[in-house]
Amino acid sequence: MFALLMATNVAKSQIPGISPELKELIELSVNKGHKVTERHLDKEITLSQRQGVRMTYVPKLEVGGKYLYAKSQMDGKMGNITGFEGISQLQEFMANPAFPTMFPGLAGMTDEVMRLQQLMAQQGMVLPSLSKEMDGDFSGNYFGVDATASIVLFSGGQVPNISKALSGKAKAQEALVEKSTSDVIGEVITFYDQLALLGQSQILLEESARRLEAEKNYAVSALNNGFATAYDTLRIAVADASLNARRAEYESKRKLLHQKLEQLTGKPAISFENQQPVLEPMIFMAKSQDISNRPEFTALIYGLEAQKHLLKAERSHYLPKIQALASVRYDNLYNADATFKSPLPMGMDINHMAMGPTFMAGIGFKWELFDLSGGTAKVRQAKLEVRKAQNSLDEARELLELNYCKTTTTYQASLEQVAYKNTQRQTAYRALELAQKSYNAGMINITERLAVENEVQQAEMEYLQAVFAQRQAALECYKATGDLNLANVL
Repeated sequence: MFALLMATNVAKSQIPGISPELKELIELSVNKGHKVTERHLDKEITLSQRQGVRMTYVPKLEVGGKYLYAKSQMDGKMGNITGFEGISQLQEFMANPAFPTMFPGLAGMTDEVMRLQQLMAQQGMVLPSLSKEMDGDFSGNYFGVDATASIVLFSGGQVPNISKALSGKAKAQEALVEKSTSDVIGEVITFYDQLALLGQSQILLEESARRLEAEKNYAVSALNNGFATAYDTLRIAVADASLNARRAEYESKRKLLHQKLEQLTGKPAISFENQQPVLEPMIFMAKSQDISNRPEFTALIYGLEAQKHLLKAERSHYLPKIQALASVRYDNLYNADATFKSPLPMGMDINHMAMGPTFMAGIGFKWELFDLSGGTAKVRQAKLEVRKAQNSLDEARELLELNYCKTTTTYQASLEQVAYKNTQRQTAYRALELAQKSYNAGMINITERLAVENEVQQAEMEYLQAVFAQRQAALECYKATGDLNLANVL
């Protein structure tokens, strides 16, 4: 039986036992799956973040401008004031008695200066003098614009390592997309198989109903002719009630399955009314005999790779960062007033004072030589994250290998169970044929006849359930090796 399945189905699909109708539902479900979409969006966000990191090396141009009105009071104390010593020395020299003798032409002027000082003093006026205090007020308007262009020449290794870390994260998220896709495929196949199991159980119910109807007619005739008792007809009524109960249970499960498939695929529930899928065993044909293709395992590998690049980025924290820049600016001070009480009483009106355009160009660097709160702590944390990722990878490898061993063992057992249930079913049908002949010959009563009928139904259902379990075991094997994906289904 399995050799025939392999001969007929391998050419149709890389995973045997998937009908064209089921392929269509799988494709619809993957396209509609919210979890798959969410994983795709996570990956796109990471790729956008990586692009943003790479843009660090793109030149930046900034233009700014501002207008300010400023008003400030100045108050301070200065030290020794130099530069005016000659004036005081000149005054002392002019007051010297020898000055008129040495400079007879300036003597009269000296007297005039002294009389001018006396007259000013009488009028309350004194010549300006310097003090060590600074006191005054300033107010005015300022307007300035500037433009700066800068480009990072060397980031200390952080940009390339962070970019590589984000690339690893994106690859891990792509693997998780495959994981979500695999989950959706398995879920659709499971519910579709349940629909097939339910449909074939309906066929059994209809066959039982036809046989039971024939038995009713025969029992009524036999009762009228004295070949059956009232107890026999009561047994038929009980069997009829049991059949009606199973029909009601079937309708309830069928509606629920239709709604679930609608939710998964987006197709209306009514479109599944006329579908009659058939259950048949699914052959497990692994491309690999290990877990190396398992999406979860691949995601952890890329996650560990990303953490190692983050560790390199943190270790490069102490390398210098170099940047080139060029700027031009223009500053303008206008409608400003400055009033000083000290060190020299004076006032000033500034109508306009412009500075610029001022051009600047050069290279700057930043080198953090010691930073315990930043670099050292982050390096230590990054090391711990690498160890954590490595530990998760080792644990996952052990668990996935154990799961692979379990799924393959369960698959082999399911094949044996299908073969056993098939033999049991054939035996039950053979017993039904013999019971039918014996009942028609009057060798057994209706109770014995119905018991054989129930055994046939039970054997048929157990066989279908064994096939369903076998297909689930095959799906788990495909999941265990990472081969349950769209490429192997469509």
